[in-house]
Amino acid sequence: MKKWIFPSFTLNFLALFVSAQAFALADIEITGEADINASIYSLPTSDRGDSVFSVPSLLLNFNVPLKEGNLLFVSFEGAERRDQASKPFTVQTREAYLDLVSIFQGMSGLRMGLIPASWLEAQYEDWDYRFLGPTGWAITEKWKYLYYSDLGAAFMSELPLDMGEWTFAIQNGQGRDTEEPQPHKDMVLYLRFTKWNPWSFSLSYVRGNYEKYEDSANLRERIQASAMFKTEDDHWRAGLELLDAHDPADAITDLKMAEGVDVSSLTGQSVHAQGGSLYAIVSTGPKAELMARWDYLNAAVGESGKDLNTYILSLGYQVTSDVKMALEGDYTKYGEDYGIGVRDNSKVEIAAQVLF
Repeated sequence: MKKWIFPSFTLNFLALFVSAQAFALADIEITGEADINASIYSLPTSDRGDSVFSVPSLLLNFNVPLKEGNLLFVSFEGAERRDQASKPFTVQTREAYLDLVSIFQGMSGLRMGLIPASWLEAQYEDWDYRFLGPTGWAITEKWKYLYYSDLGAAFMSELPLDMGEWTFAIQNGQGRDTEEPQPHKDMVLYLRFTKWNPWSFSLSYVRGNYEKYEDSANLRERIQASAMFKTEDDHWRAGLELLDAHDPADAITDLKMAEGVDVSSLTGQSVHAQGGSLYAIVSTGPKAELMARWDYLNAAVGESGKDLNTYILSLGYQVTSDVKMALEGDYTKYGEDYGIGVRDNSKVEIAAQVLF
């Protein structure tokens, strides 16, 4: 039987919610999502034809309104960790932050705690196929160039002339599991332009340093840009995302970034990566839609055989307002010298997203 590993501080958090007298229990909004998949893999190994039932993500969200418009938000995620045999299914705190808006004028706020990455938070507002599992995640999350959440603080506000919004954040770096204290932090600037409807554009810059690698090659840098077009009737939409990244070769290996690319020959050096994602979603009926997506990554610019291409095709069907299903197929092709034991693979899956 799989065990649920539920940290003690999680139980304390829930106890705090129940015992708190500052707000009525009825005001707490509880929502969630369960992603359930059944897959058949076609690999060039003895695993060909293997079938897998999985729950790639299970979310439980607590939205707690406070006085004067402030907000406490806490989210827990249960997910399978197939690379951890001793804890195949774990529960972790995904987000836990305070939105403080009462001390600011207009549409501005301070967010503190375990905060989501602004880039990924915005991506998933438009991209609603994360329930396909890691293959369908935003490229920066699935290749581990960004983590969904991190400890830190962010100031959020509107851009002038109603052009959109911006965020400046200071974060630990390397995600929610990073230990404190440490001298280096990540600086994040995020801009989102929504004035030119039906187009929207986003830019993001992340700069920080790793703690455990040589100072000459410990830079962590992300430059990201995206564009999205969506018709008013939502009949079809399309998006493009671009990524430029720098990391030490040792960090790429230690953190298992870029799907296991082998950069051992570049040890002690900074590795430059470039990638992108292009997708289109077209409505084919009152409840059905067709999605196609192409992801590309050159995990070590200047090195041969270090690129990958992933192709995804899915037919989605909105069964009810709270249940969406998809029949999906994907194929990933790796460069000839991508990594030790890394081979092309493909799968077909039936995926379900349940909202509650």
